[in-house]
Amino acid sequence: MAANSLLELLAHVTQALEDTGAVYAVTGSVASSIHGEPVTSMDVDIVADLSADQGAKLARSVSGRLYADADMLRRAAIEHSMANLIDPASGYKVDISVLKQTPYHAQVLQRRVRIMHPDGKASFWVVSPEDTILMKLAWRKESRSQKQWANALSVARVQKNRLDWAYLRKWAGELGVEQDLDELMREAGV
Repeated sequence: MAANSLLELLAHVTQALEDTGAVYAVTGSVASSIHGEPVTSMDVDIVADLSADQGAKLARSVSGRLYADADMLRRAAIEHSMANLIDPASGYKVDISVLKQTPYHAQVLQRRVRIMHPDGKASFWVVSPEDTILMKLAWRKESRSQKQWANALSVARVQKNRLDWAYLRKWAGELGVEQDLDELMREAGV
């Protein structure tokens, strides 16, 4: 059975991750849409603390519905890299990035927030608004992508009165995006 929508795919994969016992959080465009203004996307980005055994279990869990390479998931867990799950019917893709063991990445998973799925039947974990901004700025630093900047700015504008700016400043310095954060704050009117 193929996923009929990106949200259905999100619910299926996050439930499968929870069934493995992996700690995860949705990030990327989905997180930007939740914390900022909606954006369209053909994929779901997830960060996870995933063991090799959990990666293999995840592949088995979703394999009847999605293309999932168990070896790729195991390797991603061991190497702290990325693996994909693909819905062949829709072309939607889930990118699972296994987090490196750094103080910042530990914070990302500690600060994640539980969000109710729009159908009201399930919920899933998503990175905090602050970490959505920091991740977008870090990805922008690597790619110089205007899309990453626009998504970060959208979250900053929508959430500006609720953001933990001390947390943002601390980790922006650690991630080497402090100048980008300063520019973002100016553009967001903070």
